[in-house]
This record gives sequence, structure tokens and C-alpha cells, in this order.
Amino acid sequence: MRVKICGTATFADLACAVTAGADAVGFLMGITHVTQDAVTPEAAAAMAAALPPFVEPVAVTHLTKPTDLIRIVDASHCTTLQIQDMVTPEDIAEVREALPYLRIVKAVHVMDASAVATAKDFAGAADAILLDTRTVDRIGGTGIPHDWNISAKIVEECLVPVILAGGLTPENVTEAIRRVRPYAVDVHTGVKKNGVRDAERTRAFVVNARSAPVPHTSIMG
Repeated sequence: MRVKICGTATFADLACAVTAGADAVGFLMGITHVTQDAVTPEAAAAMAAALPPFVEPVAVTHLTKPTDLIRIVDASHCTTLQIQDMVTPEDIAEVREALPYLRIVKAVHVMDASAVATAKDFAGAADAILLDTRTVDRIGGTGIPHDWNISAKIVEECLVPVILAGGLTPENVTEAIRRVRPYAVDVHTGVKKNGVRDAERTRAFVVNARSAPVPHTSIMG
């Protein structure tokens, strides 16, 4: 099971995620909704340059205009882009044409069963779908789980990898993986303690995710 640790705001956060064995780290940039962990693209680029091989830097943004998305990726030197807010498949295609090397992840907020159709719509444009939770003022980092039954249905019906996020913790990630069977899991607030990324919780999250039993599924078609 692959693991992304999101909301990397300092070199201490970065070291915590890498030491725990994360496959990817997310940098929050271009923020239009509430978050406590935003960084500038230049700060993200400095941290990305310090990553060891095989740990992916991910630009996570609330921005929606293709020109802004391209600018964020160029400035941060990230190799994956996670789009949290609403865009169109045509917007994604424009970004992909400008940055053909880029992997693009589209967040889908699982509020009700309509998320299944939304995920399938974006599966043709994005390289992966990320299932998250939102509130009135937050479009990520809510710490609130969503309906895993809907998430499991999306995994069954989507032809691209599905990443599970939204309220995951070291305590519930094993059950979440067992029920949803995602390609990867993503955590932000669930590995914090007193508002700061905690090494013990981060390590426990990665260990529990890696040890969760999940049937093998191919992502190659």
C-alpha cells in the first residue's frame, strides 16, 4: 500500500514523512480555502530538492485556472499535481499539454452517491482520483471521514488508481483499506499532535497502512 503524507510545511515535516517511509509528500500551495500548512512554491521547491530518490513531491492546490496550475508546478518543481477544487477535463488536458511529464491527481469530494459519477467523469482525464471530504470552508484537511461504501464503489468502477483520503488516522487506516481497497492512502491532520506533525503517529500510520490486508488489483488494465 502506497502512502502520501500531505501538508508538508517545514523541513521537520519533510524529515518526519521520509523517515516514516512515505512514498509521496504533499505541499499545499495556491490556497483559497482554510488551511494551516500552506507554503510558497519556492519553499516547496527547496524541500522537494532535499527528497531522496523514489519519494514523490506533490503540488496540492486550490487553484483552478490552467495557467495558474502550470505556474505552481513550474515554480515548485513538483512532478505530480493534485487539484483540490473544481476544474473541467478540458482544463486538465490543457495542463497536460503544457507539462507532458506531469502526473495529475483530481480530488473528488465524497459528499453523497453523486461522487461515483463525478469520479468516473474525471477518470478519463486524470492519472488518478483522490477521494476526500469537504466542509463549507475547507476542501481538504478536514479530519472528517466520508462514506467508505461510496468510496469502495468508486474503486470498483474507476479504471484509474484511486487514492483514499479524508479523516484517515493510524487508528482507522487499516479498516479503511480493508473496506475500500484503494491504490494508496493520503493523510494530513490524522498524523498531527497538538497541531504539529508527530513522528510517532506518522510512523504508525505508514506501518498500519503497509500491513493492511488488501487483495491484489492490477492498475495496468
